[in-house]
Amino acid sequence: MFDFKITPDGLEPFEVTAGSRDVLKWERTTKGASFKGIAEDLKMTDMYKVAWIAAKRQGLYEGTLAEFEDDCEIDFEETDEPDPTRPAP
Repeated sequence: MFDFKITPDGLEPFEVTAGSRDVLKWERTTKGASFKGIAEDLKMTDMYKVAWIAAKRQGLYEGTLAEFEDDCEIDFEETDEPDPTRPAP
């Protein structure tokens, strides 16, 4: 769904891919969040939270979301994974 390059201050960058489980957790823990909404109205706060959830799940980051936001730069792109809400052509 999303590929992130995360660069913590003073440390080597690492890459993480946020999949459907990470987006699901983001939806469940963010008031009013939806996959459709993130696709239509991309906000940096949402991208940071999705990246943090994915990094935590994969054991690549141990700190809190606030620490992640303070200590890390992120670059991201949406992957070519099919949209689960649309039928295949």
